[in-house]
Amino acid sequence: MNMKKKTDIQLVITFALKKEVPKKWVASHNVPVYTMAALKSGILGQQHTGIGLIVVITGVGLQNSEEAAVWIREHIAPLFVMNIGTCGLINKKHTLGKWIRPDRVANILGETLEMDLRSPIPVIDDVLNVSSLLSVHEAAADTSPRWKTHDAVDMECFAQAKVFDDADISFHTLKFSTDFSDINTDKDFNRNLHLFEKAAVRIFSFLESTIQNVSVVVPVYNREKTIGQAIDSVLDQSFKPGEIIIVDDGSDDGTKDVLKSYGNRISCIDLRQNSGPSAARNQGVMHSKSEWIAFLDSDDCWDKDKLKKQREYLGRYPFYQIIQSEEIWIRKGKRVNPCKHHEKKQGWIWEPSLRRCLVSPSGVLMKKSLFEQYGGFDVNLPVCEDYDLWLKIARNHPVGLDSTMSIIKYGGHEEQLSQKIPAMDRFRVTSLLGRLESEKEPYYRENIIEALNRKLSILIQGCKKRGKYSEAAEYENIIDSLRV
Repeated sequence: MNMKKKTDIQLVITFALKKEVPKKWVASHNVPVYTMAALKSGILGQQHTGIGLIVVITGVGLQNSEEAAVWIREHIAPLFVMNIGTCGLINKKHTLGKWIRPDRVANILGETLEMDLRSPIPVIDDVLNVSSLLSVHEAAADTSPRWKTHDAVDMECFAQAKVFDDADISFHTLKFSTDFSDINTDKDFNRNLHLFEKAAVRIFSFLESTIQNVSVVVPVYNREKTIGQAIDSVLDQSFKPGEIIIVDDGSDDGTKDVLKSYGNRISCIDLRQNSGPSAARNQGVMHSKSEWIAFLDSDDCWDKDKLKKQREYLGRYPFYQIIQSEEIWIRKGKRVNPCKHHEKKQGWIWEPSLRRCLVSPSGVLMKKSLFEQYGGFDVNLPVCEDYDLWLKIARNHPVGLDSTMSIIKYGGHEEQLSQKIPAMDRFRVTSLLGRLESEKEPYYRENIIEALNRKLSILIQGCKKRGKYSEAAEYENIIDSLRV
């Protein structure tokens, strides 16, 4: 089922019980908490605060959980649903008072569903991955063999997973183990509920991630004609960045003179030898002081409200650690419309990003800690370094999209690396081979192999057309190795 977006709510977090929600703490950060009765009465249209996420109390049990999921699907159609709550442990080798994430969920009829193990929100606590979570109709201990094949038990997850499995809505769960689902369940649950409440507050800690400062990193190499326009567009921002770091990547034209004219309004890092955009951006981030990083290519520029609009977007959707804005394309002095296949997407963009790079460095605003977590740009890639990094990040993190046309990208000029370096898919293949080597999950491996086969086939055709048969043979050998 392909759902159309019905509201501006991107994330719904479901709890079964009111007492499981740290309601005061969540409400203090302007996140609404609604019961299903309130939602059905129309409260969403009357009181919604404008933040792009809500908490929904579904009520206890599989039937209530299923009815709530159907209502959310039909009336909200968010990008993500995350079920958070308590569970009992069946496998006593695990420890109480821990977050768990199941590989699959099941019901008592033996139906199972594979779970999406990614999380739409940043999770700072340690999470224990277990094989299976069983959803049952009532909280009663059961010692039958069918229970013992599972690690944990709850009363709602499977019903929601099944409803959203047929919709274009990604479903995720985190459960907190409060008891061993035995004769002491009620006592253990009540004793450990305060641990869950504290852990739930930590889960919502992303709400405190407000943007105070942004460091803007601009790599430049021999761009004396365009770097001034790029810097001016940053200086003119309505939301002023904390610092503007220009990394001069060994320019030998008049770029240095242009940079000197800005005095102390910018910070300059001078790389003595040209090292490429990856090394230049990495150096800029290394010297940055802000929690958030924005990049700008030296031949692009920003609308004056770019950072302001992105800050507002993150105010509505604070669970994102990386977002980008829409672009205006200028080619040889004329505005052009991007092709359909270049259309930017939001949420889980990893799979469509395999075909082509769907994130522009000039449009990105991201957490510095996220950049560092993935090692920055690969200095061994002369081009397609952005394709490589965004694939690494998008594998595990959703990407937000501010629809404001805030980036002006200029292309078609001779200085662009894409104009100088032919057959750039060579470097995307290098990136994909690296992703394949580190990827363990079958679903992701299959998608990477499909993308590799597609790109290698194009390269082989191009090589044969130009008489480069030995190079074509090398690519054919790679395809053969993928079949093993």
